[in-house]
Amino acid sequence: MPTFEFIDLILFFGISQGVFLAATIQIIKNKNKAANRILSIMLMLAVFMLLGRMIFFKFLTARLFQWAILIDSVIFIFGPLCYMYFRRLIFSKNDTFKLSWLHYGPITLHLLFSLYIFSFQVDDFSDKLLSGYFSISFLLIEGAGIVSNVYYWILNMKILKSYIHKEKNHVSYTQSLVSFLKFFQIIIFIVITVWMISFTSMQFFSYSIKFINYNSVWGTISVFIFVIGYYSLKEPELFRIPFQKEKTKSQQRLPQDQIISIGKELNYLIQKEKIFLKPNLTLRDLSIQLNTSTHNISWYLNHVSKSNFYDYINHFRIKEFLSKIDNDEHLHHTILAIAMEVGFNSKSTFNKAFKFEVNDTPRNYIKGLKVA
Repeated sequence: MPTFEFIDLILFFGISQGVFLAATIQIIKNKNKAANRILSIMLMLAVFMLLGRMIFFKFLTARLFQWAILIDSVIFIFGPLCYMYFRRLIFSKNDTFKLSWLHYGPITLHLLFSLYIFSFQVDDFSDKLLSGYFSISFLLIEGAGIVSNVYYWILNMKILKSYIHKEKNHVSYTQSLVSFLKFFQIIIFIVITVWMISFTSMQFFSYSIKFINYNSVWGTISVFIFVIGYYSLKEPELFRIPFQKEKTKSQQRLPQDQIISIGKELNYLIQKEKIFLKPNLTLRDLSIQLNTSTHNISWYLNHVSKSNFYDYINHFRIKEFLSKIDNDEHLHHTILAIAMEVGFNSKSTFNKAFKFEVNDTPRNYIKGLKVA
């Protein structure tokens, strides 16, 4: 007769919270519906994984072990779901993005293997399990699971790099979404690396690393998905940032008169209106002010000013900051307060921009002025 311990209460709490989050995320106002729909599915799968771990440790019988194998099909759907989540979260035109049937090939094969497992009578299955009959199958399945998740992690990294590149051509500030996606990828990388180490150690050296195994890896991933779910509740705007994935197409050079016109109007907005003081300034905002398309502004900045939108706007923010330092405003205000005043929305964005422009840190630069 199984006994219940404190860990069982934790698992039960985790399972109930996963169900709660999956339902609650769907009623967040002004949310990114397409991305959060995928996140809800991931949360429910995390619930099933925790449930499978509970069954495995507390109520394990030959028949329930067969069910646990079926639940482990999740390892082949986690990667594709993360990929769809990234695509729908980052690119607004990908709201209905779906993967081709080929991406579901591995989980289909695993489900067929699960049906094969269920074809055995309980006693026969137990005998074959103890004799090592399924050892090679389990080895191939877990190895394929690792390869699958590494593959989709790489795809997500490519998307993230693409996003960061496009972001600098569209916004003048660093969006919190970037930090979130980097955090997401770092955690998944660590977990997959630990999984690979555990797999290699066990399968090729017959050495079991304490507390590091298949069960702890997928238990950790389940908890991590719950953390992502709670984060989306705390910061729902994180999932509503519009960012379009534009199709690449050849851009013809702008006519000379249009280049001159954009240059004059842009100079007026920068020098007189000081539009760069707007913290959340975007390329679209600028195009509206100049009464032209974002493509034209982007072309002008890239080919005439030899800069992307992000660096161009922050260049003038740093100039304004340095002007205030020359007027000794840092004696009455903090460096961060002045940085916010000139248009920066975070300390990290300001420090990076300052380092890029001045090749020094703000504090060192100011200390150098005192010495001089």
